[in-house]
Amino acid sequence: MTVTARGPAGPSLLVIGYGNDLRRDDGAGRVVADRVEALGLDGVTVRSVVQLVPELATDIAAADHVVFVDASVAGPGDGPAVDEPEIVEVVAAPDHLGLAHHATPAGLLALAGAVSQRRPRSTVISIPADDLGIGAGLSPPTDRAATRAVELVVALAGTQVGGGYAARSSSTT
Repeated sequence: MTVTARGPAGPSLLVIGYGNDLRRDDGAGRVVADRVEALGLDGVTVRSVVQLVPELATDIAAADHVVFVDASVAGPGDGPAVDEPEIVEVVAAPDHLGLAHHATPAGLLALAGAVSQRRPRSTVISIPADDLGIGAGLSPPTDRAATRAVELVVALAGTQVGGGYAARSSSTT
């Protein structure tokens, strides 16, 4: 799914949610992408994909800020509480240009920079996964973390230059 809504002079935010939605919590990134899309935020482009691929580099290069959202499996004590997402800034990894079948956020940033000379600000939101079994839907702790991740994306959108993002009006007048 893709929604593009960049204002004529405003900054753009690209949200890329990825994961396998047939492996329960592994699909958390895509759930967040769908929820952000449903908010209809101006200036926000949403991509929901199974995995990161080099073809995303063009969209990444065109954005002012990219937010990657994915599920994360961490051992006890290795990360945030099970229902709290972790957010970190990403830097391009020039030694890995994201040309493999499965790319990384750092590799895609490097590829975007190589083809366009642009490397937008980039953030990864990792959602703790509780259940990676076969099936659909998120476990309750991961669903809570996904809800919090949507709030983080909305907050990031609101902190862009000039507060350039806002919810679209649903008014029909």
